[in-house]
Amino acid sequence: MDTRLIVTFPVVACFAALGLFTLGQSMAEVTFTESQPAFLAVVGPFVPLVAFGLIWLETYEYGAPLLVAALVPNSYFVGYFFFVHENPANVFEVTGSGSAAYLASVIGLLALSLILAGVGCWLWYRTSPQFRAAVDRFIRPPASEN
Repeated sequence: MDTRLIVTFPVVACFAALGLFTLGQSMAEVTFTESQPAFLAVVGPFVPLVAFGLIWLETYEYGAPLLVAALVPNSYFVGYFFFVHENPANVFEVTGSGSAAYLASVIGLLALSLILAGVGCWLWYRTSPQFRAAVDRFIRPPASEN
């Protein structure tokens, strides 16, 4: 099976979750500050889309690390900003008819971002001998010679 197809499903699912997040955010009437929508647009869909394009062009040495580098901080941001940090966009602060949809979309976005970061790590491990060697040395360190 083509490696690109394995990566495609979680990418499409993550973009669907981003769409549901946008819909849930508009239904719940969540407000953001001036710079937050720009940050969400760049880190959320733009950089993973560039990484996905690189993967589809079979430049795995750039696409896989970029996918991981984009989604690990994205997952952290979603988890911290929408669950921990006190702000108007916190899922526990949002009330109204769209609050359940908003909560579900944020949970889905966080879960799919973590899954896609894991898929990116798998692809990076599979296609980069240097990364594979570094991970293998970390997991099974060589016995020290005394």
